[in-house]
Amino acid sequence: MMRHLQISMFLLCLFGSMQFIFGEDNIHGDQQFSKENVHHLDNRAFIRNWFVVDPIPTPPSDANLPRGNFYYGFYTDYLKSIGGESHAVFYDEQIISVQDPHLDATQFKVKHITGGHDGIVNFDDVYGRKENQVVYAFCYINSELDQEGYFLFGSDDAAKVWINGKLVHQIYEQRGVSYANDKFSAHLKKGYNSVLIKIIQGVREWGFVIEALDEEGSALAKAKERYILDFDAFLKSGLQLKAINRWNYVFGPGELPELAWEKPYLVEKIFGEFPLKVRWFDKHLNEVQKADNPGRFAYVADGMTSEGIHIRRAGTVFCMDWDWMAWAEKPKAYLDHLTVPSINPTVWEKRKEPIADFAGRMVLLSMLDQKEGAILLSYLDEAGDGGDENDLLMTPVIHEHDFHLALKRKILNLENKWPPLRKPTINKDKPAVTLHEGSVQEAGILKGTCDRIRNICREWAEKSGEPFSIFIARHGKIIIHEAFGEGPQGKTTLKTATEIASVTKLLTGVLFAQFVDQGLIGIDDPVGKYLPDFPVKGDKSVTLRQCFTHTTGLWGHEEWGGIHDPWMDNKIANILNELPVGKKHEYNGMGYNLAGKVMEIVSGKSIFRLFREHFFDPLGLDNSILEEDLGFSCHTTAGDLAVIGQLLLNRGSYGDVTFFSPETFDKLLPEPLNKYYPDIHNTEWGIGITWMRQAHPDAGKDGKPNDLTILSKNVIGHGSATSAILRIDLDNDLVISQTRRRGGPFYEQYLERLLMAVDEGLIN
Repeated sequence: MMRHLQISMFLLCLFGSMQFIFGEDNIHGDQQFSKENVHHLDNRAFIRNWFVVDPIPTPPSDANLPRGNFYYGFYTDYLKSIGGESHAVFYDEQIISVQDPHLDATQFKVKHITGGHDGIVNFDDVYGRKENQVVYAFCYINSELDQEGYFLFGSDDAAKVWINGKLVHQIYEQRGVSYANDKFSAHLKKGYNSVLIKIIQGVREWGFVIEALDEEGSALAKAKERYILDFDAFLKSGLQLKAINRWNYVFGPGELPELAWEKPYLVEKIFGEFPLKVRWFDKHLNEVQKADNPGRFAYVADGMTSEGIHIRRAGTVFCMDWDWMAWAEKPKAYLDHLTVPSINPTVWEKRKEPIADFAGRMVLLSMLDQKEGAILLSYLDEAGDGGDENDLLMTPVIHEHDFHLALKRKILNLENKWPPLRKPTINKDKPAVTLHEGSVQEAGILKGTCDRIRNICREWAEKSGEPFSIFIARHGKIIIHEAFGEGPQGKTTLKTATEIASVTKLLTGVLFAQFVDQGLIGIDDPVGKYLPDFPVKGDKSVTLRQCFTHTTGLWGHEEWGGIHDPWMDNKIANILNELPVGKKHEYNGMGYNLAGKVMEIVSGKSIFRLFREHFFDPLGLDNSILEEDLGFSCHTTAGDLAVIGQLLLNRGSYGDVTFFSPETFDKLLPEPLNKYYPDIHNTEWGIGITWMRQAHPDAGKDGKPNDLTILSKNVIGHGSATSAILRIDLDNDLVISQTRRRGGPFYEQYLERLLMAVDEGLIN
């Protein structure tokens, strides 16, 4: 997961120019080798020159495909006319014939293209934004000897790679281009070796990047990878109590325990020895030298390595009463049936008592051996201090975050630096539109559209086997709000909350808008203005806009403990020098978590308390829970999600509650990123918001524009790994939301049918 630390190292190692064999033509079979399609294998270098077949449309298919995948093109060999994918050879201006029932065109042309200075072959630059396409790219690698080549590869989206006709790598995943996302080896013979890459494009950006390394470069790269993996493991490594008993996070009254790294050998391997200064605090945030009473104790450890890396760690441990005989406890823990298909709910019910006995044992061991146990014990000890707060606010997660945030602000002397974040304001004089019942005429919908949508949804749930709930409204009038289908977890209802995955990012951007609107945080402010471990100037000065537009150089979701680590921001600062800040767009959730740390430090409220008090509760979203991560993990219903959509349609207000101004709403909308970051081309992104334009099935046909879309072009929202839907059509005053556990078979086909039914039912 630390693979992206390689990025700046890669750039330092790149050769200034490609080396090719050219001059007198070299003949291999019927084909010519020239600088346009030969890459000279060296220590390491990006392969930039390719012969590429024009995009081949690959619509989703009803075919029964392996592993339930729906992209027909991943499994279809379009190169049969030239020997198939394992024997294909390309040359410039070549015409390739493709016969397939899904295609209108049958002739596709080959042309030469060159990747950018960053090594990325960006198909947006060559063909523009297209969806559901296949592209093949071909070149030769010239190797001076027989050897094992080593390849670092990234693609957007799925891909296959053949070398000398052998399939050496394949990945079926919807993702963004990432340097060295995949690594694989392949035998290279002396002389010319054919390379064929197949890219299957889903939606949004598309392209690939590949580095080819000889054996020397491979050895260096693998050594660097080992170091990166070690550093990643260090960032995941925390502190625990030295072995004073058999438990890692629980101790008895008296002297405060010593702390030790969970993996001391790893810390010494990377940094050598360096001292840690440890400060202890009781549950009232008083600094203490002894544990006089049972209860929560928190540590804050601070150290500086010989390389000048500032290390911060913090955590909770629990001081138990000497009278508590933990080893004699025998609790029971009754669990709801897990929705794993292979687990029979009847057996679960029949064996609930032995399951409860064993689960209780697991809970007790967790309380003693894991940091989460100390957090839960501290919560149980302090839960009465929450006053009249309801259960949605007085949770172990929020309670723990509140404590460590208050401690962090105290240590950094930031307790009174900023004015408080005001709660959304009430304006009863001019309330905004709310979602409510109304006629199809009032909604501007053709008669019969609701029945058509309902029939599509019934068929969708039945054929896919995936239940869902859906909400569609126009002009605030509810067109449909129903649940369809039943799954292993039971019948889906309008109150069934499921994870909306990355739509959570949109919610995080909407919460952030309140800080922007009140002048507490600027979108282009440096993170270092609020968090001291970050610079405020220079090329490593991360901004809040970069956090939300995936341009920090970070990667992944919930890395290194995620938002739950009180000093997650320090861990990011530890790798800051290796991040290509503002140089590339890489989809991730860690930037959102970093923005969350800024919102916490400014407001003095933990991020999940902020969501509850400043977002969910003012909107009346009782079915929405977010307590895991800011890049994914919100559980909600289609009804709650539609309310958020209407809030955005209203440009910051819902009913008599105003969250932010229309001017602030405009700042959230997607913009071309090269407006701010010249190295990032053909990518538009907003503050948690993206364009959700759906290509029309008739685009480019019968004189229709190539960029024709279903609904308007001004549809905003965000995608989701669970295939949850939030689409907000700003031009048609329309909200569409759907919540589900996963996409399942035929998702793309039914999504298109649903959107077409809505589009064709609109009355202008």
